[in-house]
Amino acid sequence: MIRILALDEIGMILPLSAQVQAIHAAQHPEQYCAEVPEAAARVFFEEKIRDGAQLFVAEDDAGAVCGFLLAVPNRREGNPFVHASALVELDQICVDERCRGQGVGAALIGAMEHWMQNEGLGEWRSVVHDFNTHSQNLMRGQGANVLAFRFQKTLAT
Repeated sequence: MIRILALDEIGMILPLSAQVQAIHAAQHPEQYCAEVPEAAARVFFEEKIRDGAQLFVAEDDAGAVCGFLLAVPNRREGNPFVHASALVELDQICVDERCRGQGVGAALIGAMEHWMQNEGLGEWRSVVHDFNTHSQNLMRGQGANVLAFRFQKTLAT
């Protein structure tokens, strides 16, 4: 079952948030914190929701959380170089390792897209790291195209 998570339920997703954070911190310790205090993670998600984001959660038949998706609406003004846009940043998605390959990620994205249609938002974007083949395959499987390449170089100091 996919549903929108309430503010007072944020604690339910924190173990999965820590799971995905650890994967990113292991690959890019220069960018991602190895450990995020639970209180700080809770505040992060609460602020996102208060600012208009939606936090979708997937639960198995026993009611255990098996995935979540953070969708952040982003309305950008146009300028001389780009058109104004109203889109959603798929900021975070995590499917518990025990549930991968069962359609949970696709169901979360489907729920987000349904919500987007109701909100008049016709596009979503997500940044996926080169090491994260699970997310790359999920995005492509949902019909998303590679939009850009993002480069990084760290200079020796």
